[in-house]
Amino acid sequence: MSDTEIPKTITLTSPEAFSCEFYENDQLKVRESKKQEHVFEIQSLPSNLKFYIKPYKIKPLVRINNLLVNYGLAEITPWDHMIEIDLQRDFFDKYFSNIITSKQKYLDIDTQTIQEKLGLTKLDSLITEIEDNLK
Repeated sequence: MSDTEIPKTITLTSPEAFSCEFYENDQLKVRESKKQEHVFEIQSLPSNLKFYIKPYKIKPLVRINNLLVNYGLAEITPWDHMIEIDLQRDFFDKYFSNIITSKQKYLDIDTQTIQEKLGLTKLDSLITEIEDNLK
């Protein structure tokens, strides 16, 4: 994984304007007034991130490095007044692994089959067979 793929920014967006306080490892980093989009820079990883939101019960869209993420698959804990994320350097690896695991459970298929369907298995034997047929 390259340095460009580590989490660097978190963006919270909602159709309704909201104020937000951003805490990183229980230290207040930023306090912002009401607006529809808030962008925060992540200073260190791993970090426990908390975003206190007013008014309560707003569930903003969350983007990490501009990638819209699913709360469940990203392991984001939504409270009625806060969003909490334990963010690691390998966030994207875990996130995409969670997507594959979720699809596997939904489709009720084994790991080998899901990897084949997603194109994640080596195709050396198939490539050799195709090349032999082309000779």
